[in-house]
Amino acid sequence: MSLSFARRVGMLILTSASVTSVAVAQGSAAYAPGKLRYHVTTVSTRSQPLGGGRAPFDFTTTTNQWIAIEVAPQSTDTLKVGITVDSIRISSTLDAPPPDIAVLQGAKFTGTMSPRGRIFALQPAGNSADAKLRATAVALKRFLLPLPGRSLAAGTSWADTVVEHPKVGTIDITSSSVTTYKVAGDTTVSGKHAWRIDRYTVIAQLGKGTEAGQPLEISGSGSVTGMQFFSDGGVLLGGSSTQRTDLQEKMNDSEGAPIQQTFKSTVELLPSGT
Repeated sequence: MSLSFARRVGMLILTSASVTSVAVAQGSAAYAPGKLRYHVTTVSTRSQPLGGGRAPFDFTTTTNQWIAIEVAPQSTDTLKVGITVDSIRISSTLDAPPPDIAVLQGAKFTGTMSPRGRIFALQPAGNSADAKLRATAVALKRFLLPLPGRSLAAGTSWADTVVEHPKVGTIDITSSSVTTYKVAGDTTVSGKHAWRIDRYTVIAQLGKGTEAGQPLEISGSGSVTGMQFFSDGGVLLGGSSTQRTDLQEKMNDSEGAPIQQTFKSTVELLPSGT
């Protein structure tokens, strides 16, 4: 797999474990109108054996994102949602030029969602055709935690299935994930009573296209484990997740060495006004 393609796939994954604030309304968990800001840190590690007695091709990339999300009423069963990437910084141990992320700095995305967090549509402001912005919009559709149609309580569990068809460069990808959520119990975070919600996700990906004029097929599988903490007032107090993914490429009936990727993410709610 080319390094550039691996980077672009990584950008699709970076926000897959992120969530935002919720409120309890009419006896069930639902998103409340308002604006909050989060700092999301993701450390990704990539490893690929090279064979022939050579050392594995390993490197680590750290991404810091400051993301603002605003939810506003639109109708009884629909909310307006706006997401802004206030800032993004990427550093890496790889001795290569960093990816060009200038178009993502300050990027704004608008769409609609259900009160329980299912984003119906999300697109770059101005309906930009830029490929990086559109790929980021796909990733940000997973920024919100899909909520159950009932109130949160210890033992409450639910599941969510997502199938997406993003295009990364010349590669058409089908990505599917099945996630189970469970309220593990209550705890105290920063002096506030909170619910701990555990998650487990199974991921499968298949991509087909061309690279340098040659047919290329990418297959991948992985899992995500994580937890989030919500206060009684419906605010995310923090969270963390670990995603492990195995990727395999096949070009002209020749398979490349497998690539292992690990993404460790933390989500921090920033104080109002920061």
